[in-house]
Amino acid sequence: MKYISIISAKKWHFLLFIVVLYGCSSQVSIKDHVNNWISRPVSELKQAMKSPDSYASKIEWKETTYPLANGNSVYVEPISEDCSIHWETTPRGTIIRYRTEGKGCEMESSSDSFIRTLMPPPQ
Repeated sequence: MKYISIISAKKWHFLLFIVVLYGCSSQVSIKDHVNNWISRPVSELKQAMKSPDSYASKIEWKETTYPLANGNSVYVEPISEDCSIHWETTPRGTIIRYRTEGKGCEMESSSDSFIRTLMPPPQ
């Protein structure tokens, strides 16, 4: 008995192309990612980083934090091999600012070491 392919090779290639194209277009930019986390609890970010789909989970990232002189602290989230986000958090654990580090990050031009803030600029 002969096996008859239901879908031709050309159709398989087209289907694979569509799947790859969808995967590339559905990636979230760093800007969108950080806008989703500003003013949220860092505990929620930590929980999201435990998801099997997160880069941090895939590389088995160990939690990294460091204190700042102003009483706040920084929580580091790896985004890719050459990019990480340093989230500044209040003593209560609310994310208030961020900065990106690494050659693989979308860099925004700013003279401030932390790019985003909840507070309006001084007048």
